[in-house]
Amino acid sequence: MLQELRSAFFEDLDDKVLRLLDPLLENYICPAGTVIFEQGEPATHVYILLSGTVTLRYKPYDGPPITLTQIQPGSVFGWSAVIGNLTYTSGTVAKEDIEAIRIRGVELRRLAMRYPKAGRVIFDRLARRVSSRWQDATLQVRAILEEAVSTREKGAKAMINNNNGYSKEQQLRSLIESLSAYVEQFHGGSVEFVSLEGNRLTVRLGGACLGCPLLPSTLHGWVAGTVRQFFPDVEVVAAEV
Repeated sequence: MLQELRSAFFEDLDDKVLRLLDPLLENYICPAGTVIFEQGEPATHVYILLSGTVTLRYKPYDGPPITLTQIQPGSVFGWSAVIGNLTYTSGTVAKEDIEAIRIRGVELRRLAMRYPKAGRVIFDRLARRVSSRWQDATLQVRAILEEAVSTREKGAKAMINNNNGYSKEQQLRSLIESLSAYVEQFHGGSVEFVSLEGNRLTVRLGGACLGCPLLPSTLHGWVAGTVRQFFPDVEVVAAEV
């Protein structure tokens, strides 16, 4: 499996790093139409797609599922398992017959804690290949993983996210923009980022949302529910008054 993984994903990695990974790797094969995991299910494995195509789906609060992207060979999905989320934040279904390699997230994190330098390299590669449903998500993953590995390296330099140019506020703006496009398409409303102060996010609801009796449900259910799936540390989501 080492050679297969090297050619598909880690082609220029050191053999020592690959040997650390090899015992953790599982082959995964399924036919077209298979639901690999559902949004909200326990996040156990991260997948490296070798062949076939996978559809990444997301269901906002009080709305029908939407297709975020088609995952192509060489990409990673199921990253919730890597960063330690309890559940997957989106679902996946095999569009074609697929072959993949999967790794239990908890085992990968243990490897990183035991071998920090190897863990840093592995996590960086995973983050680069995370599905591009939003660019900022990849940067967020890299920052979280870097922080986890750095706990074993006292006096380490600043975390990678200090240099990537994307702040938490910018990531939230990107997410709100994506959510607003969906709200506009299905409900004629809009959501706009206003401010982030500590763990409090303020948004502005517009369009058909103004004067709608379902506005509280949209705010506290749809908007807040979606934000907290990606930013669980945001404790309050409020509308501008």
